[in-house]
Amino acid sequence: MVVLRLALLFLFELRLTRSVLVPNVSVEVAAGPRPAANWQPRSSLAVTYSEVLQPLVNISIGGQWLQLVYDSSSAYAVAFMKEYNACIPNNLSSCFSYKEAEKNGGLHVCIGNNDPKETCDFHSKGKFMCDKYLANVSNATCHSDGLVIDGLQYYQRGLEALDDVMMEVDLGERQIFSWSYVPIRLLQNFTPNFKGSNVSLDLFRGADGILGGSGPSLSCRNTTVWTVLMQKLNVSSFYLDFHPPKSSIFNDSLPSRIVFNEVDPKAAKMLWSQPKQTGDLINDAMHEMLIYKPKVCGVDLLYNASSNWLTILDTSGPCLSFPPFLFDRLRTHIPVDCPFKQGDMSQGRLCSPAQVDGQRVKLPSLSFQLEDSREPMPSSIDLALERLVFRNSSGHELLCVARQDNNDITTPANMMYSYAHIAFGSMVASALNIAVDMKNGSMGISPRGNPKAESSEVGCAKSPTCVGMQSFFPPMNVCEDPPCHNYLFMTVDQETKTCRWRSPIPMFFGLLLATLVICDLASHRLYKQAIQRARDYNQ
Repeated sequence: MVVLRLALLFLFELRLTRSVLVPNVSVEVAAGPRPAANWQPRSSLAVTYSEVLQPLVNISIGGQWLQLVYDSSSAYAVAFMKEYNACIPNNLSSCFSYKEAEKNGGLHVCIGNNDPKETCDFHSKGKFMCDKYLANVSNATCHSDGLVIDGLQYYQRGLEALDDVMMEVDLGERQIFSWSYVPIRLLQNFTPNFKGSNVSLDLFRGADGILGGSGPSLSCRNTTVWTVLMQKLNVSSFYLDFHPPKSSIFNDSLPSRIVFNEVDPKAAKMLWSQPKQTGDLINDAMHEMLIYKPKVCGVDLLYNASSNWLTILDTSGPCLSFPPFLFDRLRTHIPVDCPFKQGDMSQGRLCSPAQVDGQRVKLPSLSFQLEDSREPMPSSIDLALERLVFRNSSGHELLCVARQDNNDITTPANMMYSYAHIAFGSMVASALNIAVDMKNGSMGISPRGNPKAESSEVGCAKSPTCVGMQSFFPPMNVCEDPPCHNYLFMTVDQETKTCRWRSPIPMFFGLLLATLVICDLASHRLYKQAIQRARDYNQ
């Protein structure tokens, strides 16, 4: 252990000569029993749930143990500051105190916060260097940023700093790793940037911050808390061994965790996605894949849009999140009651499973493939939508499928837009076995439980009967009128659903025909008169 400490100290001093702050590390054994489970992986990180279904990881920053939301789609370790009432609720006892961190002696506020030229933006070419410090937090200038979770935008205002960090990891016995000079972000404000207060889930309630679990290229800093942990444990893959939270109707009371370099041997055989595209900051950092042919009630939701769609593992929110056009198509087919009209913005509101004669209708499964159709057809994965149903504080059942709020009809349905991807939240991770290979960027997936037994298509919407020249559009389960407007002077007959002339057009053509006949007769008469005059002249 002494040799290890000396080696790490040497590396730390070597990195400092290059103006790069890399944390040193120490290991302590923490008392406490191991979690009760049949499968005991060699290394794992314990996960609990907040009251709003977000996965929480226990981390110490500045000598204060915090519950941070594990966000697999961002890079920063973020702490909400108590002195600025950044936590929800404002009086949350565990909320991070920068004054306590200053007393602890490890907090260093970056002087670059006050330099407008030195912005902390991962799109910038240079990195945010933090080798000089301000006296305290109150002397720093905060910068603004935004975060989109389950279709909702959040406004955040914070500053960059370094501090001491500790994490508790299960390595056969509980061990605490500690690092110094680790990049963190301190937030003064973290508020919803949307209208309305009737959201179904008040996200980040009871949380002290965010632990980013993406690749480091999304960060403006030289390293992140997550990458430090990955390097320490020599992690090449991780497995989300998430179980349903207590409010889920499938709660099994088993502990959740993030497992490193192993997959539960009891998990069903996984199907693996294609290796992701690399070479840019976002794709290199995100845990993402392409899913093919997403179907519900036997209908391909993509239909005429594409054969595949970009899907991101995003545990910052609990729900399965869809871009507007896909959500509207899904809603058309499954038995749900929504507090907003078809095509309208959800504003954070979730739908509820429908009831018929006082009985709740069981939901169908959402199936998808991890490769395009071929011969023989590739296997599909079933996600039981029933596993996304939970009960809120009043006992009302809600379906954790979110609509990303963007109704700009001028914007095409392009999966590369930030709001247009599909997101797998923590509830989805508890319904599926999900593993991430960090070497080639592929993701392995298999269903938990028995989706076919847990689902039913009895409540699927019935297909309408089309008449006349109507054509059936499966994704929206509607009969579309013929495109008569594409033809000159044509319109749709609403009774027969066929194309017909606009009402003035036949009269116009009749008048035109009569005019042509009159003109023809007149011209013939004039012609005869001209011939007669020519004959008389020749005589």
